[in-house]
Amino acid sequence: MSDIVAAQDAQTPTPGRVVQDVFVNLCGYETRIRQWGTPGKPAIIMVHGLARLSTDFDIIARQLADDYFILCPDILGRGYSAWAQTPEREYVPGFYAAQMVEMLDHFSINQCSWIGTSMGGIIGMVVADIAPRRIERLLLNDIGPELAQDAVDRIKSYVGGTPEFSSITEIDAIMRTIYAPFGLENDAEWAELAMYSARRLPNGKFAMHYDPRVMEVFRDQIDEYDGWDMFNRLACPITLFSGAQSDLVPATIVKKMQNAKPKMHLLSLESCGHAPYLNTMDQIESVKIFLKS
Repeated sequence: MSDIVAAQDAQTPTPGRVVQDVFVNLCGYETRIRQWGTPGKPAIIMVHGLARLSTDFDIIARQLADDYFILCPDILGRGYSAWAQTPEREYVPGFYAAQMVEMLDHFSINQCSWIGTSMGGIIGMVVADIAPRRIERLLLNDIGPELAQDAVDRIKSYVGGTPEFSSITEIDAIMRTIYAPFGLENDAEWAELAMYSARRLPNGKFAMHYDPRVMEVFRDQIDEYDGWDMFNRLACPITLFSGAQSDLVPATIVKKMQNAKPKMHLLSLESCGHAPYLNTMDQIESVKIFLKS
């Protein structure tokens, strides 16, 4: 497998903080990976949520890149990664996890710390289950082996359909509503979120960055999600970042997770819902503590 390096971020002169967009073939699909830091340093894999992409981790990656080698992929069907040929079999956590194991092999990473937001945490649990020696520690960012049905229905409502937008300004406005629980801090962060989340259509309008079939598979399969057996098998240390206002993983499910994993470290983030964006200094410091644990 060969890499194609697309771009570097020249905004940050510190060598460790330079980012490269690398394109790697994983399980037959070209995959965009934002690569931060220096190969050979302790590895961190950061994986985004259902309708998100790798740039969600730019803020925290810049803060960690001096000391770590960080890989943030666009999961299949999102951002600049390829779209699936057989969506019902490939837009699922098992296939995503197979791609991630291949990514670890490609970069010669024997062991890593894993930070997974929402769906990215589910993928992390699958990788830790099928390749238990590869993940040294696992941070589940507001996700667990069970999801509250009301929140699942809410997510279905905003990822359904294929709306078109006339401008990035329109996308910015809807993102502020949908992703209010992220806890973004200023207009610049919201503008960046909106810009990265869009793709221009042949008619000149905009759509969201992902393959609409991702959401079709999600709506068809999410009601069957039950990760308790997998969660109970996990052997690596687990940290849960819980959005205190999260409707997807509410306190009742968090308590069940604590009962199943008494040694699991829990951090409740009071100002966030689903899911903390890992963009504030307090959250970033908490991640640093996780990485040193």
